[in-house]
Amino acid sequence: MDPFLSYLADHHGVFTRAEASTFGITDNVLSGMLRRGEIVRTHPSTYRMASNPRTWHAQLRSASLSARGVASHRAAAALWGIDGFPRALVEVTIEHGRRVVIPGVKLHRSTQFALRGEVEIDGIPVTGCARTILDVAAVVGPRRLDQAVDAVLRQKLLTWPDLYDVLVRHSVQGRTGCGKLRRLLDVRFGDTAIPDSRWNRMVADLLVDAGLPAPKFEHEIRTSSGAFIGRVDLAFPGRRIAIELDSARWHLNSASFARDPRRKNKLIVEGWTVLTFTWSDYVDHPAELVATVAQALHIS
Repeated sequence: MDPFLSYLADHHGVFTRAEASTFGITDNVLSGMLRRGEIVRTHPSTYRMASNPRTWHAQLRSASLSARGVASHRAAAALWGIDGFPRALVEVTIEHGRRVVIPGVKLHRSTQFALRGEVEIDGIPVTGCARTILDVAAVVGPRRLDQAVDAVLRQKLLTWPDLYDVLVRHSVQGRTGCGKLRRLLDVRFGDTAIPDSRWNRMVADLLVDAGLPAPKFEHEIRTSSGAFIGRVDLAFPGRRIAIELDSARWHLNSASFARDPRRKNKLIVEGWTVLTFTWSDYVDHPAELVATVAQALHIS
């Protein structure tokens, strides 16, 4: 395969004039390709092969190259595959002070552009994972940030020290996102019980919002003799109440505890109350879900 075509195949058909020149493609050749409709101009000095669709990846790479920036914030989270961030927004960070306007693109200007930790994912320049979480903290609420941190820890993309390190390196007065991330780390740094899915965190938040105590995540349960029975999504150990959330949509472990009657029976024998809820319970009957848990906790 022609080296240039091979390069385009790995980069969504998007390229700059400078990249083309490294393959020996002159401006005259590019002009001819434009006239013949073989390429389309996406931004000044940025092109896409006409045979390549205008996908989200293509738009993000094109915007990043044109702005001389990197994919960032929610777009970067989507590229990293962080749970809960769809491939929808086109967000790019550029150096502070640069005057760039690209219609349909959310541009962020950073005085800490040098700390972006740039890598390439799917042929697109993107902020490092830790910097991505800090940037995300600036544009989402505390609970969404909680879920994002759960995801990067669960997916083993980052560790607690990684998160603290990025905070310290970027921590300057007025730096958007630092305050929210610092508050999260002050409360949660070193947590070993990370929710198995974002839904676990969402249900826990629902219970807390209703005035119930905060449940434990991923709680291991053993018999009185110390034999391991299983791990449940949420638990109130002091009340011996286990909550299982039964949904293939959210659970990472397809052989979830709720679908193992033998383990459930062992729990009941050990004196635990086991409550099982589905996605429909959460979406369609949240008040009933809360009331059931409150009744089990003997909270009126």
